[in-house]
Amino acid sequence: MSHIRIDKSKALKKWAPVLENMGVSGEDKLDWMSEYAEFHSINENAYVNATLAGMGAVTSPQPSIYAGSTLNTALGGNNGSAGSGDLGQNLLPVSMKIAAQTIGLDLVAVKPSPGPKLDLLYIDFQYDDVANPDSTGRPQVFKITGSSTALTNFKASYASYIASAYGITLTSDGLKGGRVWLTVATGAAGTFWQTAASASTQTEPTAYGGAVEFLGFSRIDGNPIFRSYRQANSERVSGPSYPYTFDASKNTFTSPTASMAAQIVFLGTHSVSNPNIELVSALEDHLPGFSTNWNGPSDKSSGFYPMSRQQDDDTYSGVIGPKISSKSIAVGTIEVSSALRRTEIEDIKANTGMDIVQKMESILVNELSQTISKQIVANVFALGDTNRSTAPSRTGNAAGTPGLTANTIFDLDTNYVAGPGGETTHAVQRKLITKMVHASNFIATEGRVGPAQYAVTNGGLAAALMDIAGYTINPTKSKINASGQLYPVGQIGDIQIYVDPYMKYNDNRIVIGRKNNADQPGLIFVPYLMAQSISLISEATFAPRMLLRSRYAVSEVGWYPQKQFMTISVVDTAGYLN
Repeated sequence: MSHIRIDKSKALKKWAPVLENMGVSGEDKLDWMSEYAEFHSINENAYVNATLAGMGAVTSPQPSIYAGSTLNTALGGNNGSAGSGDLGQNLLPVSMKIAAQTIGLDLVAVKPSPGPKLDLLYIDFQYDDVANPDSTGRPQVFKITGSSTALTNFKASYASYIASAYGITLTSDGLKGGRVWLTVATGAAGTFWQTAASASTQTEPTAYGGAVEFLGFSRIDGNPIFRSYRQANSERVSGPSYPYTFDASKNTFTSPTASMAAQIVFLGTHSVSNPNIELVSALEDHLPGFSTNWNGPSDKSSGFYPMSRQQDDDTYSGVIGPKISSKSIAVGTIEVSSALRRTEIEDIKANTGMDIVQKMESILVNELSQTISKQIVANVFALGDTNRSTAPSRTGNAAGTPGLTANTIFDLDTNYVAGPGGETTHAVQRKLITKMVHASNFIATEGRVGPAQYAVTNGGLAAALMDIAGYTINPTKSKINASGQLYPVGQIGDIQIYVDPYMKYNDNRIVIGRKNNADQPGLIFVPYLMAQSISLISEATFAPRMLLRSRYAVSEVGWYPQKQFMTISVVDTAGYLN
């Protein structure tokens, strides 16, 4: 279906009045629903597609060339013919109704698909441009990933030892105030050198065999990043008769044929065997030393100063290359059907005046829209939990609270109120807002797109949030919200608050998230056919039956989509928030 091309501006102009009449509002929603409506209209309209495939032996009626004549009269070959009587269904109004009633679509980007499969292309930019960094490639900077014991121990102890012993500050942007080198390939385990103001006698190693520079930990996944030494091809070791000769003393990895992974046997004081090696993302982990080849004053962090002319002449510039990744998203199906008896139709009509056949369609629409909303909310919470598990650890009075697992600095335990300090209920509520703002700022800095836009929680915590100063009630009355649906209750600052009616009142979690564009990291909803309807008369009851189904997908996309969401856990044993 990739051949289908539409003009989005014309589609918006065509469908916006219809959608606004249905109660749909908001520029973003009107934009994607107009695009979907145009796709659906094209797929549904047999005349536009010029095909009747899938509908069986469909034929159109052919009138006689003689005025006033009827079919099958003895008028030769010009008496016309009857058509098959098939009539294509117009499902667009039902599709629009489902899309409009699904409040969960307010939480995610929507990318309509013209077919049952959608291919999305994503581009990342990485330091160096080698295909196989752990085997044949030799990147200048790399990070070591995986779940080995050596890597875990290194992250837990070795870097903090350097920072505390030599006055070097470990930040999310790398090391500050000094430089650190260590042995990974040869020599004694744990051999290292460092340069800092408090350790000025230490210098950079003069022989680079087995030595790497430790640049800090990845801002995204917390894995260590290293810079290796790589001999420039322009150097001549023994005069003009031996150009480009490999000099082991000028290279970290002394074997010119063995892979990097095979030669890395230490991580600090810890032994490691064939570690996983990955390239470093230039957008996620900026390395300032890369653009200066780590030249600069010996007592400062690398990359803080421009190179001298000679440094520029003696070194090659670093290379940044694109990494292209595609993701194929295949849609799935949900469906539900209705069953009626003729006596039910007659009796309900006689007693209430209700057209139960039409009412059943609304019930089926509500069922599908609730299912979609539930799936979206579940995926948002799952991504928020993933980001929470790697977020900074919690410190302070509530550290290690039994009621919380994998505590983060964004969690709130109101047990601290029991101590001295004179906290009031409103002060505790304000503390909860502060936690949400902290998490929103974390999303903005880690996700690199922007702060949180919404929060989803249960009715109890929503009531506490609604009680604080600065709360704004939901300014628009929803015309399209159905019973049992996720619903908005108001706004605090720039964060829209939603209540999930299916969350228990003792499920004190809040997930905050950001709705990005479809080409940005996050969660997207991919509708193909929001509604397919099949109606028939049951042979058993001689009453109408209807099947309604939706074909769509919910998928995380982009690099590190979990960074756009954060789950906050709240423990309120004494009920200070209620």
